[in-house]
Amino acid sequence: MRTIVVGDIHGCYAELLQLLTKVGLTEDDCLISLGDIVDRGVDSVQVYDFLKNRPQTIVLMGNHERKHLRGNLSYSQEIVRLQFGDRYGEFLEWVSHCPYYYENDQAIFVHAAVENGIPIESQSAEVLCGCTAGEKYLEKRQGKTHWSKLYTGVKPVIFGHRVFKDHPLIITGKAYGIDTGACHGGKLTGLILPDFEIVQVQSPQNYWSQELVKWQLPVLNAKPWGSYKWEKIQATFDELRNSPNSEVSAFIREKEQWIHDLLAFAPTIILKVEEKLAELIYIHGSKGFKKPARDFTYATLLYQANASELTIKFLRETLPTPDKWLEVMTELEVKFHNN
Repeated sequence: MRTIVVGDIHGCYAELLQLLTKVGLTEDDCLISLGDIVDRGVDSVQVYDFLKNRPQTIVLMGNHERKHLRGNLSYSQEIVRLQFGDRYGEFLEWVSHCPYYYENDQAIFVHAAVENGIPIESQSAEVLCGCTAGEKYLEKRQGKTHWSKLYTGVKPVIFGHRVFKDHPLIITGKAYGIDTGACHGGKLTGLILPDFEIVQVQSPQNYWSQELVKWQLPVLNAKPWGSYKWEKIQATFDELRNSPNSEVSAFIREKEQWIHDLLAFAPTIILKVEEKLAELIYIHGSKGFKKPARDFTYATLLYQANASELTIKFLRETLPTPDKWLEVMTELEVKFHNN
């Protein structure tokens, strides 16, 4: 039985099928993906479906899968979440069972790295999958030297994660780095064991550069703007206001107007809070109003108004997101119809 090892696929489904055709994959072959099967390429869902449903297949945990699993979503993960749609939860459940390493008689397989001198079963998950914490740990331990140059284990380690452009890293009998940047217009690389034969297919284009532009507006539309803090919203506006993509710049202008209109209600909110404060004091007295004030979500605003220190700045600090702002507006019966 052969073992077919594939480097970082990153959604390059067509290239994966071409590679497996080239190696002549059979039902008896064990197929090992070194992780990072999704993100950046165009067909992450198809790659997932293929690998999940093929028997004799092992998919390791890459740093990109780990990002999804932990909810640390950057742009490429946000795209994939949209691509999966209602199936995203299914994908996360499946990813949660991906191992951080695999070992057979011929080699050790990891996504990113190993720390020399430590048994594979005792290795840090962060190091194995190449997340930022793992990379910082290795750098602190061994400086800028790549771990593969320090490795002295008996079995060779086959890994991905670090792009070696067109030609994989080969330290015969010790380390084989087979991420050659398929999603960036490079090659998808496979390694056939037991002979350690390299097989490659060329990607026709830089998929990630296209996906960056293609998904910008859908990702912006899907963002939970109401839960973002004012500072984060403003930073996004500043970054994208002058986007060369006219649809994106138009979307940002629309959102800016929405925020402007929302914050323009600050004087009205303050007035309504002061009116409610006066009502509570009239009923319960200047000392007795504080207890019933606790029943309101904006109790802090009532107390601040009582101290004559309720300002627009304090309002924004106390209600740090549009959702919080709208919640208080609703409770104060201040109507806002802008969507």
